[in-house]
Amino acid sequence: MLEKIRTHLFSLYEQRLLRNWAYTFAFAIFVPVGFRFSLLAWDYGNEYDRVMAIVAGLAAGATAAITLLRIWAVPPKQTVVAHPNVQAARDHVETRIDAAQLLGAARASSLRNRHMAKGARALGTPRSLYR
Repeated sequence: MLEKIRTHLFSLYEQRLLRNWAYTFAFAIFVPVGFRFSLLAWDYGNEYDRVMAIVAGLAAGATAAITLLRIWAVPPKQTVVAHPNVQAARDHVETRIDAAQLLGAARASSLRNRHMAKGARALGTPRSLYR
């Protein structure tokens, strides 16, 4: 039962237009209510409350602006089509990775890391750590 509800909610979230309007509606409620609480803290609170009202307001405003600008951004679309010869060459490239190649790359990376660590040890510890 819970899995069915969860799947339904996730399927709603995957609908881009519905998700964008839900975020917009949520921030349209969240920001003014937060602003009202900030005004109350400013009027009736002490200095600490005033500073926290400013910090919270900046954080809420930045979060709302960044989220809304991000979700409403137009997704990129392909405007240039590759030349047919380039596409044919891309289709013929072998993309399978052999296990031996993968193991060789991991060993080479490990060897580079060991050499780098030996070089760092040879430099010694900076004297500023002892002062």
